[in-house]
Amino acid sequence: MATYTLPELPYDYAALEPVINPQIIELHHDKHHAAYVKGANDTLEQLEEARDKEAWGAINGLQKNLAFHLSGHILHSIYWHNMTGDGGGEPLAADGVGDLADAITESFGSYAGFKSQLTKAAATTQGSGWGVLAYEPVSGKLIV
Repeated sequence: MATYTLPELPYDYAALEPVINPQIIELHHDKHHAAYVKGANDTLEQLEEARDKEAWGAINGLQKNLAFHLSGHILHSIYWHNMTGDGGGEPLAADGVGDLADAITESFGSYAGFKSQLTKAAATTQGSGWGVLAYEPVSGKLIV
């Protein structure tokens, strides 16, 4: 059976200082993210066993557990690649991200409107508190 693996960080633990200290990066990568990977792999084994034993009553709970662990793994994997020591702030055309800046303004009215909505979504999400900016293809707009 294929298994999920903990990805290497694309930078050193200290790369995001002073915003995030190295101990926090190490904790989140080596402990939290690693636990999501282990949980996903353990749950995959349990799912396979439940299916082999035709323990259909256990499968729904195991699938929810797998979704929890995989979402933690995937979101952390995205997080590591979206963080940078020299980034942050409002995207501007001068930074080479004019399309993103325009889409944020079109979808949320302003960068401040986007930031407010994302902050509120993350703060009110039960559990881990993730907020995600996504493209919604039917409306052609960005959503939180």
